[in-house]
Amino acid sequence: MAGFDARKDVAKSVHDDLHARVLIFDDGQKQVVMVSVEVIAVSAEFASSVRKQIESVTGISASSVFLCATHTHCGPVTMHHFFNQGQPLDEEYLLLLGKNIVDAVQQASAEKKPRMLKTGLVPIEGIAVNRRTADGLPVDPYAGVLLVEELDGVTAALAVIYACHTTVLGPDTLSITQDFPFYTLAKFKSVLGNHVETLFFNGAEGDLSIGHKSDLSAVGIVDSFRTFDTAKRLGEKLADAVIGGLPTLTREEPVVRVITTNLVLSLKKYQPLPSMITAREKALLQIKEDAFDPEMLVKRQRGLFARIEEYYAALYEASDTPEPKTLSMELSAILLGETAFLTLPGEIFIRVALTIRDASPFARTLFLGLTNNYIGYLPDEQAIASSGYEVIASRVPASAGKILQNEAHDLLQQAKAQTTFRESSNV
Repeated sequence: MAGFDARKDVAKSVHDDLHARVLIFDDGQKQVVMVSVEVIAVSAEFASSVRKQIESVTGISASSVFLCATHTHCGPVTMHHFFNQGQPLDEEYLLLLGKNIVDAVQQASAEKKPRMLKTGLVPIEGIAVNRRTADGLPVDPYAGVLLVEELDGVTAALAVIYACHTTVLGPDTLSITQDFPFYTLAKFKSVLGNHVETLFFNGAEGDLSIGHKSDLSAVGIVDSFRTFDTAKRLGEKLADAVIGGLPTLTREEPVVRVITTNLVLSLKKYQPLPSMITAREKALLQIKEDAFDPEMLVKRQRGLFARIEEYYAALYEASDTPEPKTLSMELSAILLGETAFLTLPGEIFIRVALTIRDASPFARTLFLGLTNNYIGYLPDEQAIASSGYEVIASRVPASAGKILQNEAHDLLQQAKAQTTFRESSNV
């Protein structure tokens, strides 16, 4: 199971199944595919392969296909990264996952027909908490909502985009589960009908969870409220807010656009790898296996941080880019009518996202996190000043947040300049 370094065993049961769920938008000239993949993350290599296969079987451009991980920490290992060092990849499972995603998109493409799209921002309170601040703020105060209706007004699909780590369940959970979105989507169906397709997408959730502190959770301290009961309560609370907000949604004009750029970010530079290995070995020697007193918790955190930094130092040395070494990330603006979606290939901090939204020229700006790649965390400057788990687990320096904000602003402005309206739409 992927996601928690402190988890020491494999899955023992399946609480609920994991899915790939598909939305396709087609205005007659351009198509966009959004896939909610209920796993922790997808690698760039996996996403590239699947996107090309989708293009081959549907004719939809690979550049318009977006695989969005929900970030459940109670699912299979789908890529190598700092959070699952040493865990093997099941290549047969990854092949099956890729095939199932392609099949789902192919089926959705074959079943397209004219429908209406409504979108909106619905206020949400009492779910996500900023896990790095004393007052739990800022968070994203809204959930993005996409409602697809038949031409006679019958609901066909409902999707929610909400920024929060899907980690109600902690490292002591050994059951496969979507986490709280399972209960959100189940509540949608119970209210709207089993015929309705339901989807969950994550947003800019880098520093957002449901109240636990990442520095403690990362070393195995599990708060008592991290239970399936809590997941059910929060998941249904999200669903209730979304359903209550459906009358406020706005019908979108049939416009589909995608604009993509490649953003280059500097990488943090580490000490030579032998030094990082030595630092990690020294830190781990300080840990007593069964001790969890405050002093030992600090030593456990230092040991974890040293392992993460050694992992990133090895990636840095393995990179064949010239000095100063850089990381390339794909950044896309998807336009559906007057709603813009910005894709983020990792865990972006909420201050970065809210700044982008505030400057956006669109009526509604939403974020699709963990899309088509996983680059780790991208903190804001304020967070980097105070360090901590997410900052250590970021490969990029303090300047990255500002660079992303500026590039996103330019991309959204470009998308706005290209906006035109037409009369037909297939979903």
